[in-house]
Amino acid sequence: MKKTVPSMAVALGLGLALATPSLAQAPATAAPQRTITQVRGDLYKVQSGPGVQPVTVVLVTPEGIVMTDPLNPEFSAWLKGELAARFPGKPVRYVLQTHYHWDHARGGAVFDTAKVVAHEEMTRNLARPIREARPPGDTDDLDGDDRLTREEAQTGTRAQFDRLDANHDGFLTQAEMAADIRRPDITFKDRYTVNLGGERVELIHAGGRHTSDLYDVYFPAEKVLFAQDYVWINRMCCISAFDRRPLQTWIDSVKKLEALDFDIIVNSHWDAGTKADVVAFRHYLEDLQAAVSQGIREGKSLEELQRTVTLDKYKGWAGYDMQRPAMIQSAYLSLTRYSKP
Repeated sequence: MKKTVPSMAVALGLGLALATPSLAQAPATAAPQRTITQVRGDLYKVQSGPGVQPVTVVLVTPEGIVMTDPLNPEFSAWLKGELAARFPGKPVRYVLQTHYHWDHARGGAVFDTAKVVAHEEMTRNLARPIREARPPGDTDDLDGDDRLTREEAQTGTRAQFDRLDANHDGFLTQAEMAADIRRPDITFKDRYTVNLGGERVELIHAGGRHTSDLYDVYFPAEKVLFAQDYVWINRMCCISAFDRRPLQTWIDSVKKLEALDFDIIVNSHWDAGTKADVVAFRHYLEDLQAAVSQGIREGKSLEELQRTVTLDKYKGWAGYDMQRPAMIQSAYLSLTRYSKP
């Protein structure tokens, strides 16, 4: 039977139509719904807004504070004030920038008492052409001119287009999207440990999940893992073509997380969970890969797979009805275009 493979533009469009509305921050006219909640001990989760809005975490030690992504300048200014009021005399000493995407990395300059730690690929990504280091979501430089039109920008990048377009010329460049991203003081390749005030924080490269510079953050004393885009908890979300990476890369990355001794996971988007939830997410990826791979071997088209691969085991997960066809498409594209032979 003849296979039907949609163009990347069509594929990404379908994924977006079925995906969550936006990864952008709340509109400027809305009052931010920011919260700080205790996770365990002196570790806190900071939510920049409801639902899909990004999350960071803060560890308070006797010698100062270690925090993860600064998210954006407005949020960072608010958080700096909150931390000064709640924990006087304890400045932020480390900002852990987990990857180069503007929806997580902007605003680090607000914390002028801190050193910024990033993977060695982060600085390189910020200098690369857009096609080689794409913004978050499904945005891509389709015409290859190394700038984005409003039509090329998708999800949060489109929603924040006017804010990011500093010169208001109707195009976004890599430099504009990275303008508020502070370059790192410390970089590493595979693993790095931050020690402060008797606390240890371990930074672990994700091995190619989502971006080349992505790392996860492990708090061993608290047995808490802060996992970056994407490890979903009981949720089926669209990841178009698995960020143009082999699906097996994602599975291997999650397996590496499972080897850590933790019992709470805080995610950069959506809900927190447990280690068992991480294992369930990995099983979901494996089931998705197995079902779609089998269909490909049988010569089924994408449309046939979207009709026949039901993944009934996950019907109770959030987003199942809307996201299932898009996730099958993502797996199909990953397995046919980006998986190693």
